[in-house]
Amino acid sequence: MMLPIQEVEKLLSENETLASLVDSDRIFLVFVPEEDQDIEKAPMIRINELESHRKDYADDRALTFEVDIQIDLWTKTLKDAQAIQPVIDQIMAENDYKQYASAFDRDPDIALYRYARRYRATKLIDFKK
Repeated sequence: MMLPIQEVEKLLSENETLASLVDSDRIFLVFVPEEDQDIEKAPMIRINELESHRKDYADDRALTFEVDIQIDLWTKTLKDAQAIQPVIDQIMAENDYKQYASAFDRDPDIALYRYARRYRATKLIDFKK
């Protein structure tokens, strides 16, 4: 079974609209390597899992799990964030992730704008695998 962050990485990396705005090599899981934390390499995306727990039980067996994912987007300009973030939101919504929190700030370590958004989804547990 693919981890939820792997699923999200695949959804984002394979989307043609997003690929026209962010190079798929600039989509990272869990951390951005130090050598890639560079203004000239923006925009970039990082995907993290915040929480995951089983729910919706039947006969003492979990049928689903709920997962919270955070996607951080770093851009050079506000205009870049305005163009990219709605695409990410659409991809996530089309795959049953509901956006529930966000933060927008300037990352002092790399002098880029950072748009952090949190999404939640309930996923079926596949018992066949």
